[in-house]
Amino acid sequence: MFDVKSLKTLEYDKILEELASHAQSQGGKFKARNLTPFEDYEGAVHALDETDEADRTLFDFSVNPSFSVDDIDEALHRAAKGAVLSITDILKVGRTLRVSRRLKKSIYTVNGVPILTSMVQCLYDNIDLENRIFDSFISETEVSDNASAELRSIRIRIRKLNDNVKTKLQSYITSSTYQKYLQDNIITVRGDRYVIPLKSECKGTIQGLIHDQSASGSTLYVEPMAIVELNNDLRTAKVEEQVEIERILRNFSMSIQGCEDRLRIAYETITDMDVIFAKALLGREWKARRPNVNTKGVVRINAGRHPLIDGKKVVPVSLSMNGEDKMLLITGPNTGGKTVTLKLVGLFVLLAMTGMYVPAKSADLAIFDGVYCDIGDEQSIEQSLSTFSGHIKTIIEILDKITDKSLVLFDELGAGTDPGEGAALAVSISERIISVGAKALVTSHFNDLKEFALVTKGVVCASMEFNVETLSPTYKLVMGAIGCSNALDIAKKLGLDDEIINRAKNKVSPEKRRFDEVLNAAEETRRKAQQLVTDASLDRAKAREALIDAEKEKAVIAQKREKLDETIRKGTKNLIENSMEEANDIIASLKEILAKPEEEIAPADLFEAHKLKKKLETMSVEYDKESVVEDQEIPGEIKVGDNVWVKSLGKKGKLVKANNREGEVSFGKISVKVKKNDYYKVK
Repeated sequence: MFDVKSLKTLEYDKILEELASHAQSQGGKFKARNLTPFEDYEGAVHALDETDEADRTLFDFSVNPSFSVDDIDEALHRAAKGAVLSITDILKVGRTLRVSRRLKKSIYTVNGVPILTSMVQCLYDNIDLENRIFDSFISETEVSDNASAELRSIRIRIRKLNDNVKTKLQSYITSSTYQKYLQDNIITVRGDRYVIPLKSECKGTIQGLIHDQSASGSTLYVEPMAIVELNNDLRTAKVEEQVEIERILRNFSMSIQGCEDRLRIAYETITDMDVIFAKALLGREWKARRPNVNTKGVVRINAGRHPLIDGKKVVPVSLSMNGEDKMLLITGPNTGGKTVTLKLVGLFVLLAMTGMYVPAKSADLAIFDGVYCDIGDEQSIEQSLSTFSGHIKTIIEILDKITDKSLVLFDELGAGTDPGEGAALAVSISERIISVGAKALVTSHFNDLKEFALVTKGVVCASMEFNVETLSPTYKLVMGAIGCSNALDIAKKLGLDDEIINRAKNKVSPEKRRFDEVLNAAEETRRKAQQLVTDASLDRAKAREALIDAEKEKAVIAQKREKLDETIRKGTKNLIENSMEEANDIIASLKEILAKPEEEIAPADLFEAHKLKKKLETMSVEYDKESVVEDQEIPGEIKVGDNVWVKSLGKKGKLVKANNREGEVSFGKISVKVKKNDYYKVK
């Protein structure tokens, strides 16, 4: 059970209001404003899975469904009782059917969203009823002629009667006989009947029924007897039109009554999905990420930002509590960010348990059965409570409710009374929380509570960092540190008189000064160690970058060598082909000489043959000079991955496959199969 007062203190209601602004339907906005965190692990995980699927639907698949439905709850309630619905209500139902159909179609186009797919299976679509609604009604006040054949017929008759009446009256206002009796040459309507304006002093000049007169009494509105019957017929037709419209509305109301339960489920499903997609949209706006939830009491936040604080101004907070850690004591200067950190942790837990993403690089958040906090001024004029009394009253209520699965947030525990008694009370309350087994985050300036944190198992410390050089807080939370309040240094920076500051320092007890000196020394040591770690991290990053650059350069060199080898192979191939072509020409010439009869071979032919023979011998010698030098064979069994020398190719490669008869040798991007006795192992 979640405490309403604590939810408000943590500004959970403001988050829900922001969530509601991203919902499209009024029903979705209402549900968003009334969300409550799930109290069980399964419920929270399921809600986070829903948000995750909505996020992927919106931003991975670029599917942006519409949830713009009207609230049809009241209309369905009246339809269930047999009432005749208005055009407005029927159109609302039509729009719900349209959104339901389109939403189902949209989600079916997305892969890997089982929860949303299961939800849209509950949506009711009735394309026949939907089309009839939008074909029958032009607006929320006008019924289309297409609503029924009878209505179309009646309206055609009405239009004809209107034309006949106007034609008859037109003959009066255009007649030279009657024009002098008329106030204006117009046709108007009084009491649903067409009339003409007659001057009051000309009463009786046109036989007819007087329906009205002007405010001044100078004009009488007369219905000539010649059109009385036509007006009667017109009025009758209009009554028939209203009766037919009533029948049409009744038929639609009965159709809606027949599927009222399915429409209600569809409406609830649409508004539920509207909230889910609003969570995804808000998470993207915050640049938030899905938190990991657990039941082991682990609370870890990496670079968390309070969602209600301007992202450009907020300093990210990181903290960690393991499952065995029962209490985190946060110390440090005033206005250093302790209260904001408390609210951030509490709000992050609530967001995760509501199925919402949190604005952090990462977060592991435990599931609690309740989040209770005492933050801010609890003074009450109506109940005559002082600030201290108000805090104590709240603390009593919290201690009566908490269990070993609760989260407690206490800001400045024990403040507002005598420091000695307040410190003792703070330690005792902390001991009670630890004995219950609840998880707690506490802020304090009391040295007694700092000493308690240092010697008590299950209590971890953190401090809001304070820059001693600028005498100002950095708003960074440092885990494992205990900070001083630095009240006198801050007061001096703000302009308090030096004499007052010096007197105050002299009044501080020696024990307090020694304790603060120890804390300051420890903090200075921590800062130096942190700087060493930072410097080492920078050096490591530089070394990593140098390694990456070297690897890239190595890859470039290997690529260039591969290209060079390929160029050499192509050049060698061309050289061989050219040499073969030249040798073939020489052989052909020799064959031509030898083909002649012996008596016809002249001395010149013998000289030419001798020259061709020398040329072939020269080519052979040049080829021998180009022969490669083989790598030296090394003893041992040849295995896949060994470097081998291929004798027939005169080249070294890597053995990638082998069997009893042959092996496959890789030369960079090229692999060839060679017989087993054609290669041997080399370095």
